Amino acid sequence: MAVENSGILFYTEHRYYGQSLPHGNKSWQLQNLKQLNLHQALADLAHFIRHQRSEHPDLRDSKVILVGGSYSGSLVSWITQLYPDLIAASWASSAPLLAKADFHGDINFPLRFFLLFFSFSEYMEGVSSSIQLSYGENCSLRIQRGLEYLETLFENNKIETLLHKFNGCKDYNPSDPLDRAAFFNGLGNYFALVVQSYSAYIPRLCEILMSLDATDEGAFVGFLELLYSEGRRSGDCQDFGYSSMLQIFGEHSDQSSGHRAWFYQTCNEFGWYTTSPQVPLSYFEKLCRDAFGEEQTPQKLARGIERTNKDFGGHGFNQSERYAQVIFTHGQLDPWRALGQQTGGQAIVLAGYSHCEDLSSIRIAESVQMNLAKLRVMSFLRGHI
Repeated sequence: MAVENSGILFYTEHRYYGQSLPHGNKSWQLQNLKQLNLHQALADLAHFIRHQRSEHPDLRDSKVILVGGSYSGSLVSWITQLYPDLIAASWASSAPLLAKADFHGDINFPLRFFLLFFSFSEYMEGVSSSIQLSYGENCSLRIQRGLEYLETLFENNKIETLLHKFNGCKDYNPSDPLDRAAFFNGLGNYFALVVQSYSAYIPRLCEILMSLDATDEGAFVGFLELLYSEGRRSGDCQDFGYSSMLQIFGEHSDQSSGHRAWFYQTCNEFGWYTTSPQVPLSYFEKLCRDAFGEEQTPQKLARGIERTNKDFGGHGFNQSERYAQVIFTHGQLDPWRALGQQTGGQAIVLAGYSHCEDLSSIRIAESVQMNLAKLRVMSFLRGHI
């Protein structure tokens, strides 16, 4: 698109991610995280646009088109509400727009650099339809029954043998509510990323599952043994506990992944936690408090979510009244689409695709549906230049 319209491409980096650290290596200290918020990030982008125009005379009258996927898709949408004079149009792929702490009952299943949290009761309801579309009902039932089997073993205090097979660390306490929630949350993260990342991953996962033991429970356990076997080869055990999950968000953990920065944002502005009897909202609330201090309360998150939705309108809006210069695309299999704009003439849902799979140039190998959608996006953006 840039070449066809004589455009210049810029890639911007969100503050507190990558190399954009306002306080250097001390950026992740709690007192220095206060400048990490949505409005500051949008102001950064607005400043970048103004700076480029001021530094390059040939850009002063140029139109600005923004493109983003997942959270960055949210940003390129939201910025049009605060700085409409700077943006001609935006393409938001797989963009969540509604902030919400507890997804229970509202989403089928949930950035590129997001750490995702899924519960099995909610997750399985949604992922089942995606797996059936991509592979068949036999695979979705096998996963469902395998998960039910694990839950039964936990409830009856008979999980120890399997934890040993999974190479679990000896200090894991299956009777501790936090450790139990961390186990299901961690396992959910794996399946979530498989479903979300690329639609082609789903049949690959199912092919492995269906090739294992004849029983659903045996096959699922065998699959998890394969999944967790890497640590056994290296001599490291699998730490399924709450303390291990908390360590990911610690000040002194490896920050190259952006986990601490992103979790701070979810604890203050977005929520987006999937809950179930095994992974209750209180689990995430405690993670927030333990990671960022006693002031990190559920009430503080509620205020942040209210502000986000008040400032930007959530989802399900009339695009003749707001976001008129934004076109939204979603993959049918993408869990995030439940929180985005899916209806109206400026929203496209692509059957059989997942998260951000449309963010590439037109290719012969792509489906007709996908390439027609990209042509429609190009036509929309070109109409605003």
